[in-house]
Amino acid sequence: MQDERQCPSEATVAREYLRVSRDRHGTGKSPNQQHAENAKAVAQWGWALHPSPYRDDDRSASRYAAKDRENFRRLIDDLEEGRFEADVLVIWESSRGSRRTGEWVNLIELCEERGILIFVTTHRREYDPSNARDRRSMLEDAVDSEYESAKTSERIRRDVQAAAEEGRVHGKNLYGYRRIYDEKTGQLSHIEPDPEQSGIVQEAAHRVLAGETYYSIARSFNERSVPPRRPSHKPHRAHLGWTPAAVKSMLSTPAYAGKRQHRGAIVAQAVWPPLIDPDLWERKLLPLLNNPARKRTNDWPARHLLTGIAVCGECGGRVRVGKQNNGRPKYDEGGRPLPREHYNTYVCQGVPGKTGFHVAMKTTHLDQVVTEHVIARLERVDFITTLGQQDENVDAEMRVLVQEIESHRRYLDEVREHAAKRHDMSILFDQEDRVRPLIDAAQASLERLAATDPLVIDIASADSIRETWEGLTLADKRRVVRALMTPRINRVGDQGRGRKGVNTERVEPGWR
Repeated sequence: MQDERQCPSEATVAREYLRVSRDRHGTGKSPNQQHAENAKAVAQWGWALHPSPYRDDDRSASRYAAKDRENFRRLIDDLEEGRFEADVLVIWESSRGSRRTGEWVNLIELCEERGILIFVTTHRREYDPSNARDRRSMLEDAVDSEYESAKTSERIRRDVQAAAEEGRVHGKNLYGYRRIYDEKTGQLSHIEPDPEQSGIVQEAAHRVLAGETYYSIARSFNERSVPPRRPSHKPHRAHLGWTPAAVKSMLSTPAYAGKRQHRGAIVAQAVWPPLIDPDLWERKLLPLLNNPARKRTNDWPARHLLTGIAVCGECGGRVRVGKQNNGRPKYDEGGRPLPREHYNTYVCQGVPGKTGFHVAMKTTHLDQVVTEHVIARLERVDFITTLGQQDENVDAEMRVLVQEIESHRRYLDEVREHAAKRHDMSILFDQEDRVRPLIDAAQASLERLAATDPLVIDIASADSIRETWEGLTLADKRRVVRALMTPRINRVGDQGRGRKGVNTERVEPGWR
């Protein structure tokens, strides 16, 4: 029987399936190399080679594969539908077909049903799926391939886990750094900050801490033609450059704070130097990045305190600024209308299904009400302990810290009075040098426990909260309001109709 197959008729057609996984070290055979050896073997057997092989480049055949093998799927479909157009399936080695036993069984059964032989080039022989001995040999190869694949996967997982726990690098080079290799051995020597890219990471961090939006930072980088951190290979996105999401994603990466992450958890200190101070990243930057109030990444030049922040009490829609005519129309001597005076109002812009204009309120009135609410809350002695939703242990710890800070401040006030009476301010300076570090340490602990924008903590810690508020830029005031509240404007009640001046009862603070 074997001799008859070595001298087949001229009608015998062989068709290849070519596959290779990513082969970084060049130890495997590329599809082109596989094809060359397959073609040579097919010619020796006197077969005709089908002009259209099935080919999957950079595709794993194991059960750990992340990508689908489109042409293997096409091979199976052609076998099932009778479109294979050949008598022999040629593969370079058994594992090229599949490293999954179930797939091999399916392939063997389809070939048996269609009367198709399987030729393995590295074995220098053909297999008949209908022959029990040949079938067992192919199934043994399938089991061995799957076993080797599983062992390789386990070894890689162990190596990656060990590397993570030791803070070592794994995978692609991280933006902002460059890898230095030993000239003799070619092994990784160390990782150092990239002279250009590291400055981009640090600049973005400083600008976010200063209150800038991701949009403004991305726009600035694009205007300066700074290459993006991860260029898109998709044609319709290649022109985007930096995006707000890319800025946030970059700064959220623990590696820039010198922390090694594995499977979403920080497991060790990294062997590379941090680009962002680890304490600053964890205590101030990370709370900012995770602040729900910063989800909006667009950055129009805001001219009013509460545009897009305050909401309608009727439908929940955000407000925009509109113009309202002031007083009755006036005319000149010729009866022509004079330009109307107007004032700005916050107007409900509605939500899908509701057209809007449910409520309106003068910008100056709402700004005044909200500002007083904010300052009054920041001035509360227990303000820090009212932030967020903490558990009882955290609440108790925060109350202790607040009391500690207040105690230190009262002590310094007493020292100040004593020093003034004795006309010796050196007493005050000496005690401030001793007590201020204690206040700063307690303040830092509060910032770690309070889930809010660090800018809010800084203002609440100021000697004069009102003066500090008045000295803020409009962007920082909006940032503080977003962190603390979502003001709601309600309709004018019956008792408020015809009332002039600020109607505070229409505004609900909506504290966070």
